[in-house]
Amino acid sequence: MAGLGAGTDFYNILTSVSTTLVAYTFLNNLFPIFSGLKNKNNNEMSKTTAYSLGLVFTIYTFLSIVCLMIFGKSCNQGTDMMNSVNQELLLHPERKEAFFLQILFMIVLACHIPFIFFSGKEALCIIVDEIDRRSVSSTLDERIE
Repeated sequence: MAGLGAGTDFYNILTSVSTTLVAYTFLNNLFPIFSGLKNKNNNEMSKTTAYSLGLVFTIYTFLSIVCLMIFGKSCNQGTDMMNSVNQELLLHPERKEAFFLQILFMIVLACHIPFIFFSGKEALCIIVDEIDRRSVSSTLDERIE
């Protein structure tokens, strides 16, 4: 009886699942997005979430298909798609597809970074405020009493 696939092991499955989960992680942005909506209701948030998930799925699928069409089986030699893109650009500088893919990946990265920094900055500010003034603890104590 055959397994999941040739060369498939637990580490590869775990890596692919965690990559997929990271790609669709948006819960830390859910409330800031909700507060930024013009009409703040559950129906609008459901539409926004469905639209954004569809857009993310389309972008990742498009990039995957384009990379597979350009690089073919050489993508299977390593798990890092950017290494394949860089190798293609070094081997064939006249091909502009690899350069275009690098620009697309930079756009995807630039869209992820602000949200990650926002969460980290917010958490750091709360920690500093808690150490300095204990405002969160004081507010929670007042609400409990």
